[in-house]
Amino acid sequence: MGGTYWQGHHMVDDHQLLEYKIDRFYDVFADELEYRQMESLIANFMKKLSPNRKYSSAEFLHLFGKELSQMGIKSIVATAYENKVPVFCPAIVDSGYGIAYLLNRKLESNFDITIDQMRDFEQLVDIKAKAAPESGVIYIGGGVPKDFIQLTTVGRSLTESRKYERIYPHKYAIQITTDAPHWGGLSGCTFEEAISWGKEAKEGRNVQCYCDATIALPIVVHALAEKVEKRAKVPDLSWLFKGLE
Repeated sequence: MGGTYWQGHHMVDDHQLLEYKIDRFYDVFADELEYRQMESLIANFMKKLSPNRKYSSAEFLHLFGKELSQMGIKSIVATAYENKVPVFCPAIVDSGYGIAYLLNRKLESNFDITIDQMRDFEQLVDIKAKAAPESGVIYIGGGVPKDFIQLTTVGRSLTESRKYERIYPHKYAIQITTDAPHWGGLSGCTFEEAISWGKEAKEGRNVQCYCDATIALPIVVHALAEKVEKRAKVPDLSWLFKGLE
């Protein structure tokens, strides 16, 4: 939507920022009113969806990407839509999307849409099954999205008739995180620990980088752009959206 961000500082009077309707992301400032405009945009889009259908977050964001693309608004989901790349968000309610849903519910008591997170997991397991025997993952940070993807390996094994006789761990894994493993959380969990769950391969090519993603990721992307040719064949995941539009 072209919102503005400013370089600020973390040592500020946050109550004063509240009065001026300025949101703070550590040392970056944003306009609260522009954020509300974004929520209104999402809320208006939600009204166009069928209340009788359950959407996975990937299906929901695919349709939202289509909407933004047609409006000429540049965004991650619009670009993903244009390239038929699914975007999953397993904690989607913890965001402006959740607020947008609530706005519609309070204004129109009969408004309703369903984003089915169980369907998210089923679709991810299906993607993993089609990508087998080899799949790779790149984690920027961690939390819910990380383990959601890690669990696809376990999910595929458990849904087969001979459970646990075969496992389908990821063969390649990269993680950039600022979290440490000794706190016990998923964000800092090592790939070695994930081997015990069957999520990562013992012989896998795994790399963990403990660094701020805004530092490490641009370096990695720049190096890839210099050394790696564009893939001639990109996986076709358009089947995921069959019958959606």
